[in-house]
Amino acid sequence: MAHETAFLGAGTVLGQYWTKRRYFDYLINKENFQLTFGRSFRMMVYLDNAVANGAENVKQNIEADTRATNYLLNHLADIKPEFTVFVTTCDMLAENADENTPTLEHSDDPYVQNRINLYRELNRQYGRVLNVHLPEIASVTHRGFSSIIDTLLNPPAKGKLPLAPLEMHQLYFSQRILGDVERCIPLGIPAIIPAMPPLTTTEITEIVAPQLVDRLPAFDPSQPMGSRRSSIHSFQWLDPKDGYLVTKEDQLELLKFYFASDFS
Repeated sequence: MAHETAFLGAGTVLGQYWTKRRYFDYLINKENFQLTFGRSFRMMVYLDNAVANGAENVKQNIEADTRATNYLLNHLADIKPEFTVFVTTCDMLAENADENTPTLEHSDDPYVQNRINLYRELNRQYGRVLNVHLPEIASVTHRGFSSIIDTLLNPPAKGKLPLAPLEMHQLYFSQRILGDVERCIPLGIPAIIPAMPPLTTTEITEIVAPQLVDRLPAFDPSQPMGSRRSSIHSFQWLDPKDGYLVTKEDQLELLKFYFASDFS
């Protein structure tokens, strides 16, 4: 039986946070990825490119994302994990999905299709997988993870903001991930969505950048309405079960803590 552990994506924002708090035998990035070839691992954590580097960043160069995805697909069989934690996005799930909702079979968006391809092949080739479908990651210090947070922290000089005032966002703070995942590993479940209570663009703006509220455009029915994904496993965190990990009030307090103008 293999005893070693590996973390693929260790040098990224989420990977650095995770691996500082848990020991892994192999800290893997694209530069030393081949060190995993031919090895067996008791446990492997793998961060999807969109989680590791930020969905908005990845969307700026889809060709590079496709090359990276295909490279991994071609080498999945070279890695032999007994148990895998695959951290990916919610982009391959419907906007009102929970863990029982099938993933999309196909997408015309190549960014989403890359997520689908990797999810499907990784789960086909590896026996025991915990799929962690993260909602919109919020970061104070790194751009490229959340379009709304990027816009509010670095707004255009003038004019209306390119945001939809009633669009729902389920902001997820990376500081939670270690605890959320480790609570689920002993359950033997195949997938989790650490779903946060949906907040409108306006609610988020009122906390993150209240001086920009007047620059939000008027509501237009054609604007996106956003995500209302929930979790059937939320009882592991919150009782009574309502599909979310925290209450809306607690989520607003987290926003104030991380993003209020007087926080440093």
